[in-house]
Amino acid sequence: MSKIVSIKENYLFSKIYAKGKRASGRHVAVYVLRNYKSRETCLGITTGKKIGNAVQRSRARRLIREAFRAASAGKKWKKPFWIVVVARSALTEPGKKKQHVLADLNAAFSQLDLFASEVEA
Repeated sequence: MSKIVSIKENYLFSKIYAKGKRASGRHVAVYVLRNYKSRETCLGITTGKKIGNAVQRSRARRLIREAFRAASAGKKWKKPFWIVVVARSALTEPGKKKQHVLADLNAAFSQLDLFASEVEA
C-alpha cells in the first residue's frame, strides 16, 4: 500500500479552489493545481456536513482514498500536482462502492490530462 501525501493547510485548499482547474462527476469534484513546492503529488479530501453524519463522511473519505490509489497505481504523473477531491452527496447513497468513485476519478484525470502517456519511456 503506497503512502498518500496529504494537503492539510487551509491556504492551499483556498489557492487550489481559486486558481486550479476543475472536473466533476456524479460522486466527486476534482480540483487540480501544479505543485511547485515539492516533487510529489499531494491529495486533499473535502467532505462537508451536507454529506451526512461523521460515519458517512469518514466512509466517503476512505472510498476516495482507495479510489485515488487505484486510479494512480502504475501510472506516472506528468508533473507534481496538488489535487483536491470534494465528495458529493451522491457518494453516501446506499450501495456506493469504490468503483463508482474510481470511474469519476479516471474520467476527471483524463479530462484534466494529468498522466504522462504510456508510450514515453
